[in-house]
Amino acid sequence: MTFKLEIERLGNILDLDEYKIKEALEHGKSTLISSKFYNKGVYRVKNTDSGRLENIAINIEKIAAVTYESLVRELGEGCVDRNLWNDVLEGEPIFFYSFKLDKFVK
Repeated sequence: MTFKLEIERLGNILDLDEYKIKEALEHGKSTLISSKFYNKGVYRVKNTDSGRLENIAINIEKIAAVTYESLVRELGEGCVDRNLWNDVLEGEPIFFYSFKLDKFVK
């Protein structure tokens, strides 16, 4: 038996900009880099450009974490965008997420 969850009942919120929202709607999936840690699961989307809650939900499926130092060791300093770590304390990780639109939320 399959059921659909009402989007208003979702308490977890994920902030995405207009570009990421459009990408998710067009392709059904996307990726995200963030200094914030989010658990796997279903989130309602808040548009960071407008401040509005959107009428879509996404499901975070995969999470990876890496520190700036470890990524530089792995790839070399020329391949790593230092700006991604502007809001991250030295030695702390940044998180990479893979998500898709959730079809069980209406």
